[in-house]
Amino acid sequence: MASRSMNMQCWKCGHDLKNLLLPFSRYEECSFCKADLHVCMACKNFDPSVSDGCREDKADFILDKDKANFCDYFKANPKAYKKLDKKEARAARAKLAELFGEEFSNEIGPTASTAQSESDDALAKLKEIFGEQD
Repeated sequence: MASRSMNMQCWKCGHDLKNLLLPFSRYEECSFCKADLHVCMACKNFDPSVSDGCREDKADFILDKDKANFCDYFKANPKAYKKLDKKEARAARAKLAELFGEEFSNEIGPTASTAQSESDDALAKLKEIFGEQD
C-alpha cells in the first residue's frame, strides 16, 4: 500500500497537524496534546447518533472511542475536532458555587482570591486558638 500524507486537526485539541503519513499507525499521536490519533473519534465513520458509534456495519464494537485501536475500517477525518459549548456547564458550576457561598470563576476549583482568603482565615483562627508564636 502506498503512503500518502494529509493535513488534519487533532480530534481532541483542534491543533493543526501537517503532513501526516497515511495509513496511521495505531501509535500515531498529536504532536501538541499527545492524544492518540487512530481512534474512533478521529474517524470519518464515527457517528455518536448511531447505537455503537460507527457507521461501518462490519467494524468490531470499540468501547473506548477515544483510545487507540486496531480497527481496519479507520478513515482519518481531517475535521474531527468539535469544539464543545461549555455554557451550560459553566452555568451549573456558578449555581453550585452560589449554593455553597463561594465565588465562581471559569477555572475549575475555587478562585485564587477565595483560596487565599480561606487560608488567611484559617491562619487567623489558628493564631487565635494557640496565640501568636514566633
